[in-house]
Amino acid sequence: MLAVIERTVGKGEKEGNFRIFDLALQLCNSSFIRCDSSYEVAMANRLIAERRRFKKPLRLAPGDDTLPDFQLTDTSTPTAIEVYGMLGNAQYLARKTQKQAIYARAATPCVEWIPPAALESVRLPVAAP
Repeated sequence: MLAVIERTVGKGEKEGNFRIFDLALQLCNSSFIRCDSSYEVAMANRLIAERRRFKKPLRLAPGDDTLPDFQLTDTSTPTAIEVYGMLGNAQYLARKTQKQAIYARAATPCVEWIPPAALESVRLPVAAP
């Protein structure tokens, strides 16, 4: 949560109190990592529970074609993690297919989770020594 607060002015018991002026909420996991869905929260919590090193990309870097939900950084080659949770959306499905082709062309390792399949069924690559 991000809140803009102000201190009240005036006389009496309300003077000097704080009042929320504006408020914004962001979905986060148990370690306050920003997530876009409850499925991403579950994946982030799993990665932390398994003590994996990873990052949550927030924007495309120059030259990037994809923005994975997470990226394992403890593997010999960085591994993308995609959580595909909006399967009823035609535009989303088209982008999913496009991302899969991009990962295949670049030989980028990618782990996919397609809920409602159990998160435990997702096999993560072993961390490099």
